[in-house]
Amino acid sequence: MNTKDEFIQIFNDNIHREGADALLRWLESTDFFMAPASTKYHSCHEGGLVEHSLNVCHRLKRVFFGE
Repeated sequence: MNTKDEFIQIFNDNIHREGADALLRWLESTDFFMAPASTKYHSCHEGGLVEHSLNVCHRLKRVFFGE
């Protein structure tokens, strides 16, 4: 599974608020899934922003839920 698919799966599995579908459509219309997280530092490559976002999500789950 690539990072975009993983992000969308986590999003759809966990976010059920009104407007969530519009937010996901908006994210897909931007460069969120292709953009680097930084221009010079960590995750400074294509797809780095979504990769970094997933890393934060996984780390928080480990810290708070022991997953």
